[in-house]
Amino acid sequence: MEVAELLKKGYLREFLSDKAKNLLNKEGPGLPIEAALALPPQQDRVIHVITGGSEEKFLTPHHDALVISLTIANCLVKRILVDNGSSSNIIFHSAFADLGLEPTALTRKATPLIGFSGEVKQTLGDVLLPVYAEGVNQATKFLVVDCPSSYNVILERPWIHDMGAVPSTLHQMVKFPTPWGIKAVKGYQENARSCYQTTLKGKSQVL
Repeated sequence: MEVAELLKKGYLREFLSDKAKNLLNKEGPGLPIEAALALPPQQDRVIHVITGGSEEKFLTPHHDALVISLTIANCLVKRILVDNGSSSNIIFHSAFADLGLEPTALTRKATPLIGFSGEVKQTLGDVLLPVYAEGVNQATKFLVVDCPSSYNVILERPWIHDMGAVPSTLHQMVKFPTPWGIKAVKGYQENARSCYQTTLKGKSQVL
């Protein structure tokens, strides 16, 4: 290993953690270099954030849908349903308008969408938007639909497959590979239940 040889010669040690440096100094030339490389790198600073854990509210047992929040076109968008039941990503017109995009961003092309009961809804067109998730910025094509919905966006198989993602309604998260390892976006059960209740009541606005 080229990096291991450089470490043996004293190079690149400024990129090691203090623990790794001490380990190298104590063990001398007999230290397995791979052990030092496996240690975490030196952190310049720590940014304290809440990332969940035992204190996070997770309601079980449940039958909730997976509803997340992501940054779309540089705006934080909530009430995003992750669903693998369709071959088209959907953004509802109210959410599209709230993004503040120019009308020219929309490619006018009607596409028929067929519902569970056979009803047909024509789309307003499609739009290509960047969807940011844990360091990955994925250009995503959406069909724009003008109808009441408790959701802002529905991410379907195209986004899921392009991200190499594995969504789990049971565990309330979607995981996907990144250049920095496997990342996860957690769902919001309260939002999922609110959207479900709104749908049952036939209201267009979220409670």
